[in-house]
Amino acid sequence: MESGGRREAMTGESVETKESPAYIADRLWRAYTPYQRGRNTVDDLSSMLAILLLADFVEAGDEEFREQWERAVRDAGKGLSPLADLRAMMRAAGRRGGFPVPSLRHAEFGFLSGGGPGDAGWMTAFLAVWTTHPGLTRAGLPEICAALLERHVQQSTFASGEYHTPRAVARLVTALAAPRPGHRVLDPACGSGSLLAGTVGTVAGSGRVDGALVEAYATDRGNVWLATMNLAAHGVDRPVVGTSDPVSLSSSREHGLADRVLSNPPFNQPLKGVGTVDWPFGPPPASNANFAWLQAAWRRLSEQGLAFVIMPSRAAWSDGSEAMIRTGMVKGGALLGIIALPAQLFFHTSVPVHIWVLARDSCAQLPRGREDSVLFIDAGRLGTQTPRQPRVLSEEETARISGRFHEWLRSPYAIADEPGFSRAVAREEILENGGSLDPRRYVPVERELSSSARDLGHTLEELERLHGATSDTYHGLLGGLAMSEQVSRRGLEIPSLPLQEIVDGKAAERFGGSEPGCLIAGPSGSIIRAEHYVEGYGVPVVMPKDLAGGGFLEEMVKRISPEQAEHLGRFRLQYGDVVIARRGELGRCAVVRQEQHGWICGTGCFVLRPPAELDAEYFAAYLRSARARAWLNAHSTGSLTMKTISLPVLGKLPVVLPDHGVQRQIAEGMRRLDRHEGLLRDQLELTRRIRRDAVNAFFDV
Repeated sequence: MESGGRREAMTGESVETKESPAYIADRLWRAYTPYQRGRNTVDDLSSMLAILLLADFVEAGDEEFREQWERAVRDAGKGLSPLADLRAMMRAAGRRGGFPVPSLRHAEFGFLSGGGPGDAGWMTAFLAVWTTHPGLTRAGLPEICAALLERHVQQSTFASGEYHTPRAVARLVTALAAPRPGHRVLDPACGSGSLLAGTVGTVAGSGRVDGALVEAYATDRGNVWLATMNLAAHGVDRPVVGTSDPVSLSSSREHGLADRVLSNPPFNQPLKGVGTVDWPFGPPPASNANFAWLQAAWRRLSEQGLAFVIMPSRAAWSDGSEAMIRTGMVKGGALLGIIALPAQLFFHTSVPVHIWVLARDSCAQLPRGREDSVLFIDAGRLGTQTPRQPRVLSEEETARISGRFHEWLRSPYAIADEPGFSRAVAREEILENGGSLDPRRYVPVERELSSSARDLGHTLEELERLHGATSDTYHGLLGGLAMSEQVSRRGLEIPSLPLQEIVDGKAAERFGGSEPGCLIAGPSGSIIRAEHYVEGYGVPVVMPKDLAGGGFLEEMVKRISPEQAEHLGRFRLQYGDVVIARRGELGRCAVVRQEQHGWICGTGCFVLRPPAELDAEYFAAYLRSARARAWLNAHSTGSLTMKTISLPVLGKLPVVLPDHGVQRQIAEGMRRLDRHEGLLRDQLELTRRIRRDAVNAFFDV
């Protein structure tokens, strides 16, 4: 496609190629990716955004740094490290009045805190992209930063539980909140700052935003500088991001009230110090902080303030003390509305969410005579989704949801209920239903042609797209298998070595030398106990049941709290590791992708960090082969239905070890097979859905 032509991004948004923010972010991320393994990607991403801020500062006309910046870019293009120049410019920029982050000279992240091994490598590649870029002013600094964040989230796991808020969801929350110039905006659990960043343009009016109008806290210290850089890139001058939690936020009297509170806090996490706070609607359970976040948000509202807090759907109908708090909020006029959103809007979790709309006093927001009503919107059927990607709300759907809310807020009498989408409900009815806030209870289903009938045409189009993709992978698969066949026909004498010797570096001489690898067993049951597992957000722990089809089954994976995970650094998975089942069906394994980077190897698994001479994809393919499985079964212990292999025995597994070129050819053939199989599975599932929907549409009355 030619430069300047349009294409559809995986997010469903129309973007420009070559000169678009998505294209530039992709080039920058690809430059970084080869150096990513084993690094703190949150720190590195903070450094990337700091470099982008500096580039924008220079491009805006700061002549003092221009010569030094251009020298750094030229050096990077020649493969020379720009690290010293970048560090000097960052420190100096922090002392300049026009630079948005004066605190940068005191930064404690990445290369600015002294740096570490590998900083020079990725920064050289990253800065070299600037030799051909179209300019930040032309492409848009905020958009490039947002695209980099989403690339990071797609290929990483936020161990803190502060999940990234996708741009489509951030746009919806901003449209609902409708902050005005001069409004003070608070996010008590800002994560990477993406939700606040979406409001900056509306709060600013024109120009940049005074940092005093934006109050932000992260629940994880690792996100503080990332959120600071992100807010600065989106137009906040002198942003300050602190760390906090709902207890300290509710206890503090140091800060003023906010006109808008916007937040996507961690779900279902334990809470410490519940008894130290006088909660306005009742103490939340120590096992779950959801209603602590809601009450902390409400407590910080000004008299005319509104809060928009993203919550898991279960918070709308949970029982016990949470039900009592909900009832208190309804009776006390703290609740204006509940908006149900579809599932699978977020990376790394399919949990459906609601947006809780809170008011310091709903009577001050609604006309006399309708102060006792609550608006319910059920948008659970909206959005579109492509395979293996989150669901996306379109601009039209965002406008429909936010428009309905604002119309109702302005004139509740004039806005009729919309069957299947929205309904205003009296508080009395909610209390009669035990304080349940599930929109499905209150919004009647629209009697019309079923959604399956309406969407059948779209589904057929998707089937056609999958058919084309499957045809493409089929031809690629033939080429890959042809290469593998050529390898097998060479008749070469390929040596085999015990796995532990390969890991220890015994094969290094034949391959030019390298650092040894690592092969360890997961933690014992006494280290990760049953009570350590948490619901909702947390750090995933991989068990044998989570390995299938050469990949990870994420739907039922158990999780532990970030605090517990901090003590298990030895068992943290890194990109390129191989996780191996030690019991059950032997030979099951999966290679760790960016999505699983930072997860924990659980009880019942081994983790192999292969040395350079052993390709991870090749080893996974070998381990699943009949030859390896037969050896493992012959050397296992336990019953016929629950075979077990020990670490010393696994270390003796003879591994056929061809040269790197052959390993890569075999691994590439297996990758193409996996890709083709995945598309065939998607095609089969879609075909079954078409059959089901076609029958439903035919008999729908």
